[in-house]
Amino acid sequence: MTAEALAQPSVQTPTEAPSQVRLRRKQKVVEITWPDGLESRLSCLVLRKSCACSGCSAARKKGAITLIDADIGIDNLNVHGVSAMQFHFTDGHNRGLYPWTYLRQLCEQLS
Repeated sequence: MTAEALAQPSVQTPTEAPSQVRLRRKQKVVEITWPDGLESRLSCLVLRKSCACSGCSAARKKGAITLIDADIGIDNLNVHGVSAMQFHFTDGHNRGLYPWTYLRQLCEQLS
């Protein structure tokens, strides 16, 4: 499933925030534990490729090839309000917000 498909609004109940999010900088992985016990590991590369910000979405729709360094990491992450996470990638990109529902879908898709 593409980032655009996952980011499309749907009629569903909001996803509860993760109970724990841990950035493993050296391993270039984000570990997420959900309240129902699901534990997931998402690589920084997968998260960067899955960015659904307007710039990344427009580039994908145009068929533009965005080269992302396979060694990309995350410098920082923030909870954005009560419903999303924002990642600050080592390539300087930080525009995308990852709502809990979208992060959960990524975790389930890659489990």
